[in-house]
Amino acid sequence: MKRTRPDQERSADNLDDAISLLFSLVSESLGWATSALLGQDFEGANRVISGDEEIDRLCEEVTAALKERLGEVSADSAALEDFVSIMQIVPELERSGDLAKHIARRSLEGLGGMITPRSRGLIQAVSEITLRMWRVAGEAYVKRSRDAAFRLEESDNELDDLCAALVAEGLSQGDDPKISVDLALIARFYERLGDHAVNLAHRIDTMAAPRRLVAVRAGTPSLSSVVPESSEPQSRLGRLKGGLRHLRMVPRDNRFFACFVAAAANARECAEELHKFASASGDTEQRFEHIRELERKGDALTVEILRLLDASFVPPFDREDIHALAEVLDDVLDDMFSAASLMQIARVDKPLPEAVELTELLVAMSEEMTELIEAMRTKEGARFRLERIEQLEHQGDAVFRRAMAHLFSGDYEALEVIKWKDVVQSLEDSLNAIEEVSDVVESILVKDS
Repeated sequence: MKRTRPDQERSADNLDDAISLLFSLVSESLGWATSALLGQDFEGANRVISGDEEIDRLCEEVTAALKERLGEVSADSAALEDFVSIMQIVPELERSGDLAKHIARRSLEGLGGMITPRSRGLIQAVSEITLRMWRVAGEAYVKRSRDAAFRLEESDNELDDLCAALVAEGLSQGDDPKISVDLALIARFYERLGDHAVNLAHRIDTMAAPRRLVAVRAGTPSLSSVVPESSEPQSRLGRLKGGLRHLRMVPRDNRFFACFVAAAANARECAEELHKFASASGDTEQRFEHIRELERKGDALTVEILRLLDASFVPPFDREDIHALAEVLDDVLDDMFSAASLMQIARVDKPLPEAVELTELLVAMSEEMTELIEAMRTKEGARFRLERIEQLEHQGDAVFRRAMAHLFSGDYEALEVIKWKDVVQSLEDSLNAIEEVSDVVESILVKDS
């Protein structure tokens, strides 16, 4: 069962083989992680964890090869468009490997020996559907199939229902909140793996679609006006690239900015609801459902941004930067929803003061993040927002350390420590996710300066 690194002839030089190998490695990791979880196979779990390092290395090799090839004058337009699509596929594969690793880590905690037979059956069913989805996505990449996304949507809905059933089963084990929390996280990991499979199928659909670069878009200068005709295609493309560098190709619509601003505002609203939820003020059940709705709205906005990216001929800045910003904005919502889910499952009665303080910082950081996203249009005030986010994140680190020290000071019962430890960690992850948003925005602003 030991994995081997790709042979030299099947290295990142052959991008299709490398991506196909990554699909296989992620699928294998998922299968092994489930087996390790249910079979309490610690050795298998450690293989998955160490194997994720190989996935990360291969992703880095593919990314480096793509960047090198994107700079080659000899690449034709179809190849260039494929390279851009693969640049968007690689991060999804890398994050999916991380999710399999997270499942394996729960195996090391002995979760498989503490859950009910029904929970085991649900995990097995969830794993089988997720594995099937990944096989379909992997085959779609090899065959450049355009119908995989449609087929996977139905499976994804089935997967979501089973994950919800797994969370409910965990809640029924009220005598041990730690198991409830772990099962909720396991369900979330599988759900995200299914989402990634669907996203990848959509990207593969785009790769298999008729090429955008071969047609002249209405309102775009004719290629013949930029480069004279030549009998040498590679030379013509080289001159085309040189000519395009002198054109000012700025999109006439603000759809990307509007979506990013909407996503940031949605995250800010979620942070405000999470603060009220952590403070145990008002109807907590209603607040939790509102947070769930905001998280789903965030997912929809992410999908909309990625669809715009696929359809856009000339986006406002680099495609990989747009993709990265969409993903980190989505991570902010995911981490906040994870914190709310843990609080809901653990059914905490008395608020932890430091947790409330962390949510206050989360609200402040999300407000600064929204202002930063809006400042991307003109760059006015962006530097101040970046510095404020960094300052608030440092404050959050201090509160996080204080919270952990407080929890383990002996003032709390062991059960309360178990309940709050993961909640505090999720809140810290939310703060870090906003800092990652600021890092991506800063990179975009530097490139565009």
